[in-house]
Amino acid sequence: MNRIPRPSPAMVVALIALAVAIGGTAAALPGRFGVGRNDLQKSSVGARALGKMRLDQGVVLRSEDPVAGDGLFTESTGLIHCPPEAPLAIDPYVGGLGPDAFELKRESLPNRWGGPVGYKFTISSDEGPDVGYTVKVNCLPTR
Repeated sequence: MNRIPRPSPAMVVALIALAVAIGGTAAALPGRFGVGRNDLQKSSVGARALGKMRLDQGVVLRSEDPVAGDGLFTESTGLIHCPPEAPLAIDPYVGGLGPDAFELKRESLPNRWGGPVGYKFTISSDEGPDVGYTVKVNCLPTR
């Protein structure tokens, strides 16, 4: 019966160095599969790295609920698009949701290459007609 030969000490050191090189920097971030808001130092990513990104492209989505607190949740739908000079929408956000409102559905609106050019939000609420929700995206320019 053939046995697998024992690795030499040089091979063991090489395998350890390879494992550290591949996984060493990934273990430095506390998040998982991404860089979060607290993972970067202040002013470490400047305007040159981001390009001419349009931050917080936003609209206000009005609630279509006729009566507040009646126990009937009403769906409100809204769209947000990025302008043609910055057509890639990233980081969608809905703000101003009260205790009787939640985001029911979020759909990306794809461009001809499949990237999101905007989003369609559906919010279910029982907060009345005088409430608005802030819908925002960040828009990246084409290079």
